This record gives sequence, structure tokens and C-alpha cells, in this order.
Amino acid sequence: MIRRSFKRKQKDIIIPFCEGETEVVLFAFLKNEYSNKKIDFKKPVNLGGVENLTGFKRTYNKQVRAQGLKPKRDFLSVKFLFIIDNDLEDSEKIKLFLTEKGHIIQQFEPNPEGLLLNMVGKNQGQNLKIHDFRKKCKDNFKTHFGCEAHRLKEKKLKEIFSSENIFKNKLSVLHNLFKAP
Repeated sequence: MIRRSFKRKQKDIIIPFCEGETEVVLFAFLKNEYSNKKIDFKKPVNLGGVENLTGFKRTYNKQVRAQGLKPKRDFLSVKFLFIIDNDLEDSEKIKLFLTEKGHIIQQFEPNPEGLLLNMVGKNQGQNLKIHDFRKKCKDNFKTHFGCEAHRLKEKKLKEIFSSENIFKNKLSVLHNLFKAP
């Protein structure tokens, strides 16, 4: 009996790190609706909110270590995806930090609440300080949808993301990952 060894192509593995609960919910919904299953996405890690680069680095180091990806050579097909808002105090610095580390980044423009409101025609002009603007988006979201963003029902999300083009145009990084060949 001759044994043949064959090399099985390893599937890419992505571990998503989401800024908060809303990003976790949106990621799960979009993955369920649009993923072609060519990439193995692990359960998202909730970072519990991000305010500035210093706090983000502390959380980043803790959460990356918690993944136990040592020795590195055994986890070459594992990538990290960070889903964060673009209206944070240090959004650009955080994005630069993650880019330098070689991670994948999807930013919500300006934040999940503002993005979803903009998608239904309720544009959120940013003319306030960051903290006030974030509060305005959250308040306007709750007024329009009747709930906080992380409590939005699947039926309403399906209405908002009624066409794949909307998803592709607003969240192109996630779209490309879910539609990877």
C-alpha cells in the first residue's frame, strides 16, 4: 500500500476586532448576508470602545496576546480585521498604527449610527466637536429607528442594505473580504 501525501490548501482565517457592540452586530449581519464562505471568519472580539491611541494600544496588546497565536509561523494564514469608527479623537493615528502592523481596517464613516442614518437619507453633517457629534448621531439614530444601533432588528438591516451595491460602496473593505475569490 502506497501512501500519498497531499497538501491541503489552507483557508484564510480572519479574526475581526470590533470597536463595540454595534460593530459586532453589523459585522455578523453582513457576514451572514454576503459572505461566500471562502474565508473563515472567527467570532468577533469586542474591544469595548475606543477613545484615543494610547487606550487603543493598551487594548490592542491585551486582545492580540489573548489570541495565543504563537509561534507565529504556525499562524501565517491568520489575519486581523479591525472595524472602527472614523470619528474618534485619534482615528487617523489608530489607522496608521494598524496599517504599520499589516492589519486589515474597515472604518465606519463617520460611525455606525451616522453611516446607517446617511444610508436612509438622514445625512449627519459634522459641524460639532467629536464628542458632541458622536452623541448627536446616537441621539438621531434612536429618534429615527426607535432603538440603539446594536438593537436594530435584522429586518430593518435588510431594508437598509437592500442592494449589494450599497454595501459595496459604503463598506468596501468588508465587501471585498466577503466576496473574495
